[in-house]
Amino acid sequence: MSAAVCAAPGCDNAVVRRPGRRGRPPIYCSPGCRPSRRRSVLGVEAEPSEAGDVAGRDWEVRLRRGPRAVVVQRGLGRFSATALAADIQTLLTGKATS
Repeated sequence: MSAAVCAAPGCDNAVVRRPGRRGRPPIYCSPGCRPSRRRSVLGVEAEPSEAGDVAGRDWEVRLRRGPRAVVVQRGLGRFSATALAADIQTLLTGKATS
């Protein structure tokens, strides 16, 4: 048996390779290090908008996954934006947030 280092960035764990086995030799130490096994986190944000057109109603709700984001609603008040973000989070996760 020979040992190699995991191919995941920042992981220095050893990967055990067994000669004579079928298929490709493993390059990751665990399923958690495989990029295809990582789930990207979908976040919901309620923050003040940069383009505050109406005084007091300058909050927006965004869905964010990694560097990408989409604005769901603009021009909300703070409490409306917070409530909408909580409702979307409950819809996505199935758990009520407080």
